[in-house]
Parts: sequence; structure tokens; C-alpha cells
Amino acid sequence: MSSHGHHHRKRRRKNPIGEFFDRLRGKKSQSYHRSSFPGINMPKDYDAQTWKVKGQDEETSTPGPEHGAEDLEKDFSQNFAENANHHANDTYRPGYSKRKKSFFGNLDLYFKQRELRKEERMREKLRRKHRRKSQQEYRRMNKGPGVGKKLFNLGEEVDEAAKEKKVPFLSQRNPLYRNLTITLNSVFVFILTYILVYLFYWLTSMLVASWYGLDSTLYFYDLKFNDHSPLWNRFNILLVTGIPPFICLFLAIFLIQVLFKNKRFFGLQKLFILWSAFHLFNHFFGAFPSGIVTDEGFGYVAAWLYLNTAFKFLFSLLSLFALGAVGYFSARHILETSDSMHRIKGDNRLSFMLFQTAIPWLIGTVTLLLIRLPHNFDYPYETLMLFSTVFLVIPPFFNEKVKPELNLLRVKKKRHINIGYLAMMLVFLLFLRIMLGIGLHFIIEINISISPATG
Repeated sequence: MSSHGHHHRKRRRKNPIGEFFDRLRGKKSQSYHRSSFPGINMPKDYDAQTWKVKGQDEETSTPGPEHGAEDLEKDFSQNFAENANHHANDTYRPGYSKRKKSFFGNLDLYFKQRELRKEERMREKLRRKHRRKSQQEYRRMNKGPGVGKKLFNLGEEVDEAAKEKKVPFLSQRNPLYRNLTITLNSVFVFILTYILVYLFYWLTSMLVASWYGLDSTLYFYDLKFNDHSPLWNRFNILLVTGIPPFICLFLAIFLIQVLFKNKRFFGLQKLFILWSAFHLFNHFFGAFPSGIVTDEGFGYVAAWLYLNTAFKFLFSLLSLFALGAVGYFSARHILETSDSMHRIKGDNRLSFMLFQTAIPWLIGTVTLLLIRLPHNFDYPYETLMLFSTVFLVIPPFFNEKVKPELNLLRVKKKRHINIGYLAMMLVFLLFLRIMLGIGLHFIIEINISISPATG
């Protein structure tokens, strides 16, 4: 057995940890198996035929004691070291330096890299375009009906059998008739509640003025005072023009927070409370910017408090913002005026709010403007407040996450035009145009006398 095989057998029996510490102390150097192949650096006297014959002789013959493995390793290692030193001297000679590229070579490399970057940008642009097109196609396939279809949805979809039967227009099964019924009933309530709030607002002002002996006359377009009376002073001007808007604000909060939540009211009754609250809110938040613009009504408060133009503009913006916030959070109350759960589910919500509030506001405003002719712009205070109601009507369309609670136990399933509200609306319209066309004079005289009792 050769010493080379014995060396490997002894090395395998050695503990790796002990071998590591022996190597650290320098007692034993790491040995590697050396191959007899001369490698890349061939000897100077290398001949392929000679080395081939020599290799065959070494395979057939067994090395004797005078030519053992240690001698072969020694000769080859010496020869390999000599060749390695010679190769190092030839390669790493003094003064050797890496060859630099020429200017034109660098320029050519720059343009090639530029073309590669341009091609990569084009590929990235095509990938983004393809991704965007795929996303648009996915949204188009999965989106629901558009805003127009949501707004002008005529209600529940009519099946093919109903279309073939040609449902009559005045039938309860006709969606157009149901929407028309909802709109007309809301128009009646809108006009009726506006007239009531109009009378409440100005009658409150007349009552406060009568307390100071100031007489006034109420018309269908404005409230007129005797401006040349010596009884006027800064204090009673602030009270006469400032108390009615604040009373309207407190009454609106009471209606929306207390009366509207009462479960005894449902359907058109809740709609009556809601429109009344909207008009009352408008006669506070909408009255301030309208009064600032026209120098009437609530605008006298800002004038006699000597507010400068910047504060007037700021408070006007805050008032309109508060009016929009009230309308936004009233989306739940609008949906709770419905008499059907299906009308306020999913895509039917927007169409219901359109027919319940937006279209009635538009029709009611036009009707009231026609009633006020020809004094719409002669006394524009109330005219501007009619238009400021839009800040209560539009914001609910953007509040789609509300969850209304309906009380459908006492709701009648048949929808029809409410004759009671129609009759009340006509009566108050005639009163507004005919009676207040003449003028309503209102004054209160209070006489208090204290005298001793006689026997």
C-alpha cells in the first residue's frame, strides 16, 4: 500500500475540529490531491505522442520503490512551479497596462447603449399601454349602469311579458306613472312647506317689530316697514332682522332631530317634515349670503354690526358650506321618505332622490317665481333664497354609503296623487297671491296700567 493512500486514510480519521486547530498553530499544512495532468502550462519539452506513450507505460507498470508516488509528486511539483514562474514573467512584465478604448469606440458604445435604452423604453410604454387597455376593458365589462341611467332609471325593470301586455299609463304597474306620482306629490309638499315657512319667517319679524310699536305690511314678495319712523334704533333693527333666522334654525334642528325620527310618521308625512326643515335651514344659512348681496333681511344684521367686506364674504362662504353639509348628511332622511325598500336599493337610489327632491325643487322654484311676477328682481331677497336651496338638493347625490331605516308597516302599497296636499297647496297659493297681493297689516299694541284698587 502506498504512502499516498495511507495519508488519506489517516486524514479521514482525524477530527475536523482538531485538524482546524492544528492548522491554526501551524503544525500541519493542508494538502490537496495533485493530478498527474500537466495542466495549461505545458513543459518546454512537451510532446503529445511522447506523453501519450508515457501515460500508457505508467498505467501498465507499477512504480517501484525507487520511483514511488512521492518522487513523481516531487518532480511534477518542481516542473509546475518552474513553468508557473516562467509564465508569470512573460505575462506580468514591467510596464504592462490595459489597452484603453479609442474615442470612436466609446462613442459607438454610447450610441449602442442609447438604442438599447430607447428600445427598452418603447417596450415599457407598450406594456403600460396594454395594461391600461386591459384594465379599461375589465372595467367596461364589470361596471354597472352609468350615472345617466342611474338618475333617469324609471324604477323597477319591466319584464318582457309586461311589455307585451302594454301596461296602461295610469296603472300601478307602470314605472313612469309611479315616478310621476312621486314627483308630483313632492312638488305639492315643496310649495306648501315653502309658503308656510315664508309666512312663519316674516310673521315672526312683524311680531318683534310690533313689540316696539313698528308697523309693517306683508306682501307675497317682501315685508315692508315704515323706514322713516323715529322708533328705529340699532338695537331693535338687530332684533327685528336677526331673531327670525335664529328661530328658523332652532325649529329646523328640532324637526330633523326629534320629529322626523318619530316612528308614527312615514311616507309623505316624513317628506313634509323634511321639506319644512330644508326651508327653515335655508332661511338661516341661505338668508345670510342673500341678505349680504341684496342688503335686505338677514343682511341688516351684518350691516349694523359693522362687519367689513372680508368678514361678510367669509361668513357667506361658511353659510353656503354649512348648507351643503346639511344637504349631504340629509341623504339618509331623503331615502327614509320612500314607501318602498326596492326604490332605495343599489342603483335605484339616485333615481329616487332625483324624482323625490331634485325635480320637485326645480318645478316648485319655477312655479313660485311665476307667482312672484313681476316683483322677482325688484325684491330679490326671497328669490335668491329659492336658488340657494340647490345646496340642500345636490349634495345628497354624492352620499352613497348611508343605510336608511324604513317604517313600512303602515305604508299603503298603492301609489296615487295625494288630493289632500294638492288642495292645501292650491289654497295657500291663492292666499299668497291674492290676499298678500293686497297686503297684510300687522301691529300689536300692549297697554299695561297699574292702579290701586278702589273700595
